[in-house]
Amino acid sequence: MPTGRIKYYNFDKGFGFIAQDSSDADVFLHSSAIKHPEYEELRVGQRVKYSVIEGEKGLVAQNVEVLLTPTERRWLRQGKAIIPRGYGGFPGQSQDQFGNDAALSTRDKETDKSEPVRKHRSHDTSAAPTKRVSTPRTQPTTTKNSAETDEATVEDKPSKQLSFGDLYILKQINFETSMFFALYGATQIPATVLEMTLSSLTLNNNGTEQQIPKTDVKYCYKDVDAEKLQAAIEVDEEVKAQELTQLPDDAPACELDTETVRQARKNSSAIEIILREGEVFRGTVDWVCPYEIKLILENGSKVVIFRHAVYSLSVD
Repeated sequence: MPTGRIKYYNFDKGFGFIAQDSSDADVFLHSSAIKHPEYEELRVGQRVKYSVIEGEKGLVAQNVEVLLTPTERRWLRQGKAIIPRGYGGFPGQSQDQFGNDAALSTRDKETDKSEPVRKHRSHDTSAAPTKRVSTPRTQPTTTKNSAETDEATVEDKPSKQLSFGDLYILKQINFETSMFFALYGATQIPATVLEMTLSSLTLNNNGTEQQIPKTDVKYCYKDVDAEKLQAAIEVDEEVKAQELTQLPDDAPACELDTETVRQARKNSSAIEIILREGEVFRGTVDWVCPYEIKLILENGSKVVIFRHAVYSLSVD
């Protein structure tokens, strides 16, 4: 059966369109064709499989099955809503302050023991109001400037854009991407991501589930980039000799001028980032958000660096 993603869906009217993985032709979807009536909140970005017939006005989907992981099915049985994972964005969605597409979502919990981030709000104004959400204590804190404030502030807003870091991890969850997570103490964990909360990641490490606080992670990258990325890493021996570990919860993180990083991205200027254990990365900025920076290194490999692990950042 062909697969695709929900490109548009009007819940009130009960119809929408599927963007196919194997073709540019969209497929009309009617609610009566959905095989999971218990899945009441079909959203843009949700993956589906289906059969196709030729209708009077074009392709029509039949026997549409929402592709849920075992974890999502468990959530569904427990009555929990599910965020459309791997949301890649479609025309008409909003943009963040860097001019890039981002999805809207809400977060449910107020503490570090939050449920996995998975609830999604569409642009439907009839959706229930959002709860007040506080940034967890374990999240790194930085000095906010005007360019950073809009995305970093969550409290008292009816909805909030998913950050690029959120979207990146959600995409890897959706595609079960083989990755590496670099922790303090020169530890590298090969894993796929199972769940994400505001303050932690649940990883599948060779069949074993392991929950890692985000503050323990220095950087992560895809398995396909492993060889090139390891070849690109240099070490600043002076920084390494300081034997720095992760920041305490109450310690200020390295001050990063988000506006400067934004301009470096816009101008395709190279930047150099040195981490607290001495690793040195050089490359251009793919995206930046309050908690992560994604770099495209000089040899083409890609890495997501957690800002709380940064010792210094400079722009060429």
